[in-house]
Amino acid sequence: MTALVALALAGVAQFALERANNTLLLGISATVIAGASIWTLGYHQSVAWMLGKVYSLPGGMTPRSRIVVAAAMGMVLVVGAAVAMVRYTRDDNCPQALELRILASPEGAQLTREVARAYARATAADNDGCPAVYPYVYAATTSAVSGALARQWADARKERPLEQLGPRPDVWLPDSMLDVRQVQDIAVKGTLPSPLERVTSIGSSPIVLAGTDVTAVPESDADTLPKMVSALLDRRRPAPALSAADPQSSTAGLLAADVYLRDAAGEMVEPEVAHKRARIVFNSTSAGINEVSLLCAYLREGKVPAAVLTSQRTWQRFVEGKALGGAGCTAPIPPPRDLPEPVVVKSAPALDHPLVQFTWTSARHRRAVDRFREWLRSADADSFLHESGLDEPHPACSELDRNACLPQEPRKTMTVYEQAKRPGRVLLAVDTSGSMAEPTGTARTTRFTVAAQGVGEALGQLGANDEFGLWAFPVPRGRPSNELVGVAAGSPQHRRAVVDALGTVEPDGGTPLYATIVAGMSKLATGTGGDRIRALVVLTDGENSGTRPGLRQTLAEVRRLTRADVRLYVIATGEARCDDVDGRTGPGPLYQLTRAGRGACLTAGPEEIPETMAELFETLWSGI
Repeated sequence: MTALVALALAGVAQFALERANNTLLLGISATVIAGASIWTLGYHQSVAWMLGKVYSLPGGMTPRSRIVVAAAMGMVLVVGAAVAMVRYTRDDNCPQALELRILASPEGAQLTREVARAYARATAADNDGCPAVYPYVYAATTSAVSGALARQWADARKERPLEQLGPRPDVWLPDSMLDVRQVQDIAVKGTLPSPLERVTSIGSSPIVLAGTDVTAVPESDADTLPKMVSALLDRRRPAPALSAADPQSSTAGLLAADVYLRDAAGEMVEPEVAHKRARIVFNSTSAGINEVSLLCAYLREGKVPAAVLTSQRTWQRFVEGKALGGAGCTAPIPPPRDLPEPVVVKSAPALDHPLVQFTWTSARHRRAVDRFREWLRSADADSFLHESGLDEPHPACSELDRNACLPQEPRKTMTVYEQAKRPGRVLLAVDTSGSMAEPTGTARTTRFTVAAQGVGEALGQLGANDEFGLWAFPVPRGRPSNELVGVAAGSPQHRRAVVDALGTVEPDGGTPLYATIVAGMSKLATGTGGDRIRALVVLTDGENSGTRPGLRQTLAEVRRLTRADVRLYVIATGEARCDDVDGRTGPGPLYQLTRAGRGACLTAGPEEIPETMAELFETLWSGI
């Protein structure tokens, strides 16, 4: 419609221009034509169009009249250019916002990103549409960052936080005060100045019991969560099932363990009962390193756990089909229908979601963090946080030391869990194909050297009762088989043999991934080892290059070997992907294989391999 109006005005002006005999009318007509051309054609096309107009003016027009017309059109072009420049610099390009570096937990990273984006939009609403901050959210486990935070992000002998984790954070949003205590304890033990400036709880998320087998509803305060879980786990038929995240990798998993390792009266169970319950949880849980990976696996399969102990925050995201974060769940997935309501008990332990400010933050960033904290505690953020599964901060859950939301003796809970956990029998198969020689970061560091470093660091998790073996694929030159070091108990001599063996390998050849998976799982299935967690862990940076077996046959073999109580885990780095390889939709081959093997596929950048490997082995080994 506007274009039609402009064309109509231009037509009238053209008629006047051809018949005008005074300077004023000529100037007005030329101005209208120039303005209409910019309106309808755009600036660059208008310049060419108006030049043609000036050259094609009526032959009888005097030189003075031609000058008037050209000047009027030129004036419009200059004004139009000035207006365009003002609009370009004011509306479309806001001043550079202050980068706010926010460190989050892996389980809370997705929610943290959403909260940070909402805050940035809130700052823009009062600033002519220009956000005052640019939030940069990144995630790492507490075990990975606690030492770096205590040292104020300075390097240590084996840790380079800036390179391995990211920039020094302006603010930290862990899941619980338990995470903050770890940093404080390291600083105290190392006689380091405390990095903690201020700690504020921004919400709470209780541990809930949910699932298709959960039908009981607490009738009074006497119906505690340990009492209800004990009734579930102590039944004989049908066989009990309970999923929970690993307490050594997840704070929510630790709070869940403090529930299922207690009896109906709230006391820690006897060792034999703890062993039985820990086994039930492990057998019921696939991909349970943390609660996001645990529930993501169910969501992708369109299933609901029989029973699960998880935080209200993550369960609510699960039932609403929101993105959980983590591999395979970065986008919303429709949830199964008719999901049961979770059991929420007032006395249950809870994540207290602290916001941690640091002593090293500059004055400008400190003011930005203060405004972020005030917004999170304001009514403007209440509805957003509530929809995300967070309740109001609990007054009794805002202190580091005396905190009603946390177990009174978390170290005791962890000790009982570690003693109850079965020792591990783990075979690690490391990809030594030619692509593993690709450099990472510096010219001296390759994917393989980083992997070897990760193996060496992970061996620190190995207990004397745990067993470990090492393979390489393809078969290294000069060796008769994939085996570098046979599976054996984790003695100091065995650990040294593993590290020395890796030093003799040079990356070369293809990637017979599927054949290695079948052979490795078969080796664990036929070997002896008693009552142990048996798992094959594969580290690879590419897709299968072997011809046999194919994916379908490998999946069938993995399912068969899983029935022999062997699990499969894959750490994918480099070009390897757990999902959507080469534009294909749906689960990738690595995800399909680990799901069939009741394990997990973990994506890790080259610099993340040591942390990922240590976290996984901490789950599989007892450490004692």
